[in-house]
Amino acid sequence: MGNENIYVASSSISRKNLANEMGLNWKFVNNAFDEETYKKIFKVNTLQQAMEYTKFLSNGKAFSIINNYDGIIIGCDSVAFLKGRLLEKPKDIKEFYSMMDIITKYSHHLITGVTIYNTTNRKHCSFCEITKLYFDPFTNEQKEILLNKYNGLQNAGGYTLNESIEGNTHIIKGTRDNVIGLPIKRIINEINNM
Repeated sequence: MGNENIYVASSSISRKNLANEMGLNWKFVNNAFDEETYKKIFKVNTLQQAMEYTKFLSNGKAFSIINNYDGIIIGCDSVAFLKGRLLEKPKDIKEFYSMMDIITKYSHHLITGVTIYNTTNRKHCSFCEITKLYFDPFTNEQKEILLNKYNGLQNAGGYTLNESIEGNTHIIKGTRDNVIGLPIKRIINEINNM
């Protein structure tokens, strides 16, 4: 990876913290993509449909900022998928607590769709990373920390990995960085191949 300016079309604090932990000087910027409109259109009942859905949303996010920056543009979107159902950002506190119960009873997939666009050579790619995981039951204190300290209403499935639930987390297949919503190793590999 060269000295390109890298812009991530995301306001996710967890993604930004992960990039900083890895020593990456990526810039995180808000995107103007109206994903709520498209969420109403998509029917997602299978893992394959969930993958296409996240790639579509990541593409929309990346292309919503493409005219504002020169360099590498990255769009990401993550969803949890469990038993034929998308678990996106909880709509309210009641749905958050319902999700906490569900994700500690069953294994699920965390899917992150990523779109990368190089404004210099106009090359781009989209891909999905999938991590299968399960959680041991959370204590009430852990749920409160996820909700309040880690903005549970702003995270797919109501959670992001952090020190308060790390011990409850069991990754069956996939990577920790993907569960946070930013599969860094794969992103860097794809950028290097552009």
